[in-house]
Amino acid sequence: MIEKIAQKIDQKWDEEIQKAIEDFVRIPALSIAFDQNWEKNGWLDQAVDYAQSWAQGLDIPGIKLQKIKLKGVSPCLFAEIPGTGKKANDKTVFFYGHLDKQPPSLGWDENKSAWNPVVENGCLYGRGSADDGYAWFCSLSAIKALDAEGIDRPRCVALFETAEESGSQNYEQYLEMIQKKLGDIGLVVVLDSSCGDYDRLWITQSLRGMVSGELKVKVLKHGVHSGEAGGYVPSSFMIIRQLLDRIEDSKTGKILGNSFQVSVPKEVQEETQKNSHILGCYIDQSYPWNASTKRMIDKMDEVILNRAWGSSLSVVGCDGIPDVESAGNVLRPYTTLKLSLRLPPTADAKLAAKSLSDTLTANAPFGAEVSFDKVGFGSGFYAERKSDWLADAIRESSEKLWNNPPVYFGIGASIPLLSMFQKIWPQASFVVAGVLGPKSNAHGPNECLNIAYAKKLTTSVAHIVACMPVDADQ
Repeated sequence: MIEKIAQKIDQKWDEEIQKAIEDFVRIPALSIAFDQNWEKNGWLDQAVDYAQSWAQGLDIPGIKLQKIKLKGVSPCLFAEIPGTGKKANDKTVFFYGHLDKQPPSLGWDENKSAWNPVVENGCLYGRGSADDGYAWFCSLSAIKALDAEGIDRPRCVALFETAEESGSQNYEQYLEMIQKKLGDIGLVVVLDSSCGDYDRLWITQSLRGMVSGELKVKVLKHGVHSGEAGGYVPSSFMIIRQLLDRIEDSKTGKILGNSFQVSVPKEVQEETQKNSHILGCYIDQSYPWNASTKRMIDKMDEVILNRAWGSSLSVVGCDGIPDVESAGNVLRPYTTLKLSLRLPPTADAKLAAKSLSDTLTANAPFGAEVSFDKVGFGSGFYAERKSDWLADAIRESSEKLWNNPPVYFGIGASIPLLSMFQKIWPQASFVVAGVLGPKSNAHGPNECLNIAYAKKLTTSVAHIVACMPVDADQ
């Protein structure tokens, strides 16, 4: 079966899908956070309209497409597709993705740009090609390929948004609007993730949660001469260092406190041991190391687990500190740091947020004014492998299409919507995958889609959907 699906998708890709993604790249559909005049400019609407028109042209029997748009909110695109054959009345497959894009950025190669698609060395370059406009075209093409081959499949629905790059603030509201049309969700397919290489099927098994906020320490009403005040007035930077020491060991980077730690599942430890040589190469090649900088942990399996299941602190912004050229000999009145604390996939993000705030603000050194404001948090995601049929379908896809077994791995980043999906559909199985592999460079210059991998991933999605049993809880 999978060979016939692959042949059909390869043909469709060469004839139609690639051109569709190229046309999509040409639409500068910036997410709402990057375009204050997004509604007036209309690019997000154009992206949705184009995706809707293209899907209508597939002539999938019974397909219903609906553009949903609330006043002042960027639109979503909803699709309903009835099931076929013996699986027509069974559980539903839910597809998620987004059609909004990051800003174009600087640094593109001379012959490339964000809004001008270029195909070179087997890759399609352009903003939104890999993150993740391709997902709409591949998801619908997978369904079309099954129908063309007369392969029974379950009912399918899709809700693609246009505000993912801005935090998906209104997605839950849109989801509630169509709740009665969703059906009994047995499988969730999300194609907005990564792959370590292009030599096998990569399945994202976990993503970390996050707590963020602004830590501010204020010691004076205004700055004073550092020579006069130094040694008498406590430095706000010194105090903020002490506060950070409460949650992070500055020598090792280890996060302190039970609220930020969990036990790593046994299956994750076993998978890491089995694939540490593959995952290790992927991780080591992922970062632009400077000079002789080394990773924090020597042993590779510990590195992999710490990156996916450990907690980590990043200071992502600061205020109250002038740049070096304009800095005078002043003891500054305050220091503000924006913190990003990554949490293990199964950690309670709400509890962690409260614990972090309490830890940082209690018993301020020297009686300084300490606050932790603009606190935000999102839960992580962990898809326990509970469906034998899904594991078999994933394995067969990877082995037949890539001649390699699949790899299940954890990502240090976050997709907060996934934890929401798990709460709404606790019995559903999850397939989280993507094309963001080596040199794909999402959010940066030269974003590109590896065409060969995208074809195989589309075939894998079709095969997995076709393998979904009558009783998807099996």
